[in-house]
Order: sequence, then structure tokens, then C-alpha cells
Amino acid sequence: MRQVRQSQPNRFFIGIDVSQTIGPDILSDFEDSLISRLQSFIGQEEVSYHISVFGLPGCGEDTIATLLSTQSPKDLASFTRRVEKRIKKISIANRVGGEEDTTPLTTPLFYFLEKILKDSAGQRVIIFSDLVNDDGGCQKHSFPFETIERYGLHGGGQIIFLYPTPHVTGEYDTPDLPERLVKKQKRFITSMYKLSKQGKVRAFFYHVPDDPQKRVTFLKSRLQHAIPATVFEIVWERVSKMIDTIIVAVRG
Repeated sequence: MRQVRQSQPNRFFIGIDVSQTIGPDILSDFEDSLISRLQSFIGQEEVSYHISVFGLPGCGEDTIATLLSTQSPKDLASFTRRVEKRIKKISIANRVGGEEDTTPLTTPLFYFLEKILKDSAGQRVIIFSDLVNDDGGCQKHSFPFETIERYGLHGGGQIIFLYPTPHVTGEYDTPDLPERLVKKQKRFITSMYKLSKQGKVRAFFYHVPDDPQKRVTFLKSRLQHAIPATVFEIVWERVSKMIDTIIVAVRG
């Protein structure tokens, strides 16, 4: 019951994958759901959140950009200007130099985690991503075990992953690619679950439905749990997490 009695989290880091294996419609639904959730904090200036995107063209630092880092605005007009309009500008990454542009388009998940978890001790981290690490054409980065374990040493922190099925279209669509991407996704989840079962980090995974009719309801519900704004939401979120943890332990 200790988790249920913990105080309200008031610092959030939100990472958004904009790589080519994220479907534009799913990204748009996530944006709308995130805006709706963050509106719940208008006037609560003790709450702050940082939003970054990753998967931009290039390698290393070039693939990550800070969208905003702010206290929750005091009124709707400020929220619309400082938060909503910026979130609405997020789009899937593309090369800008035409057919001759050879800038790598990657999903630098391992690099992103290595980078952001170092500065997020004690914070709640929410990541929207297909969880498929791809650093083709760039320096290779391995799964960041040590960084994740250091982050996990601070009891208040937890990582919540909202992950869609990888989206494949156009020139990259080959018969075996979707299956290979899903296997990479599952390997990442398995690695994180191992650390979680060892008590090294608190991590939770929720698959975003492929069905667009179910997606927005799911995203709004999960973001309400991940970023609770009221006493009832805080208690319900922690009870739900305890149940999820028990289910994972039973399944082994």
C-alpha cells in the first residue's frame, strides 16, 4: 500500500517518437489525447513537464529536439499558445532535400533513453514509441542497461511506454519487414521486463490498439493513469499499477 500513499507526481518527461515507422494517424491521435490530458493541469503551476521528440533526420544530437519545457500554464489562453500549438506542429520526420538527400532516418531509441534518463531522476517518464531501435547509417548504441539502472535507483521514477504496432509503407515495405520489426519490439520489452522483475526499474508497457475506433479512448485512459491530475486519479493509477505488477509476476 506504500505506492498508493505516495504524493502526487508533479514533474513529467514526455518523449514522442516521430520516426517513419510511426503511423501519422496514430501520432495525431496521441497529440490530441496528450493535449486533452495536459489541459487538466491548467492553473497548477507546481506541475511542470518537458516534451521532446526523437527520430528526426540525422544522427546523435540531431535526432532529438526539445519541443517545450514549462510549468503548467495558469490559464487556457497561455496553454493554447505555449503548449497546444507546439504539440500540434509535431509530424513524422522526412528528408527535406529531395531524392538526393541521404540523411539517415532512424529510430534512435537506445540513444534517446541514454540521453534523457540521465537528467530525469525521480521524474515520471512517458514514452510514445514503437520501441524499434534503428541506428542504421549512424553510430551504433547498445541497450542502455546501466543508465536505466541508475535511473531506477530513485524510487519516485517510473517509465511508461505507450507503443503502437510498427507502421511500414512505401519503399521500405517488404514481406518480412513487419514481422522483423515486431520481433525487435518484443526483444526490447523483454529486456525491460527483466530489469523490472529484478527490481532495477519500474517500467510499464501498454500496446496502442490498431483499431482507430478504440485508439483515442485507450490513449486518453492511459494518459490519465500516467499523468494523474486529481486525488482519485492518483489513487486509481497506483492501484492499477499494483494490479499490473501482480499480473506480470504471475505470468512470469
